[in-house]
Formats: sequence, structure tokens, C-alpha cells
Amino acid sequence: GLHNRRYMTGQLEALTERAAHGGKPVSLLVLDIDHFKKINDSFGHDVGDEVLKEFAVRLASNVRGMDLPVRYGGEEFVIVMPDTQLIDARRIAERIRLHVAGSPFRVMGGRELLSVTISIGVAVTLPGEESPQALLKRADEALYEAKATGRNRVIAAAA
Repeated sequence: GLHNRRYMTGQLEALTERAAHGGKPVSLLVLDIDHFKKINDSFGHDVGDEVLKEFAVRLASNVRGMDLPVRYGGEEFVIVMPDTQLIDARRIAERIRLHVAGSPFRVMGGRELLSVTISIGVAVTLPGEESPQALLKRADEALYEAKATGRNRVIAAAA
């Protein structure tokens, strides 16, 4: 039920262009479900799909109407947050992380409860930056740092 990567690319291009020319900053969250392969391997792809759908619902219900939650690919998601400073984006990311980790996912018709955690990388446009790719790269690097330092955490990219 979320937008896809292609839709996000067009939106992010316009928002980063505006930010680069004196507009308000754009923050980006890159989120990844920790150990998702293990869910698929242990419970099957149908349960993996249930987790993805429930995760999408949780994302959409934890962001503002102006934000753009997107399925980026596989078990990776992005949230584009217009007019958002890094400190606020990090706070929202932490709220989402806690919501996911603190409430098990009901799967298999409600017969099973799965604990799911996520790792999140956060970045914000830099003054004069026009490239959505640079913003995505910084958020993605922060995500990899979150995974490398233990998962189930939020890392905000340094400028």
C-alpha cells in the first residue's frame, strides 16, 4: 500500500532542488527490517509478506500526512520528510523503531507472534546540496552503521 521507489525519486528530486535553493530542509529515513531473511527461511515467504504488509501499515501510521513512506526494495523502506530538521527526523525514527520492536507482529492468521526489529539511517539535506543521490547515500551509510553496531538502532548521518 506504499508508493514505490520510482515515485519517490521524482518527489525527492523536487524537494531536494527546493531545499538547495533556500527552501526548508528535507530529511530522509532509510529503514531495514533486521534479519528478514531469517523470517523467510524459518516461516516461509507468506509470513515474510505478512511482516512486510504490517510493517508498511506501521510506517504509514507513524508519519505525518506530508511525509512519503516508500517501499524501496526487498525489506528496505524510505521515508521522505519535507520541512524536517535532522533532530526531529531522528526523534521520529526512534519512535518508529520503538513501536516496531515493542509490539510483536501477528502472523499466520494471528496464531504466531514474531518479534521484529529495524535499523534506521537518517540524513538531512545540506545547504546547497541538490543531489537526491547524495542524501540517499548518507542515509544508507548511516543505516549500514546501525546494522554494523548491533542493529535495532537509529543512526543519524553526520554532515
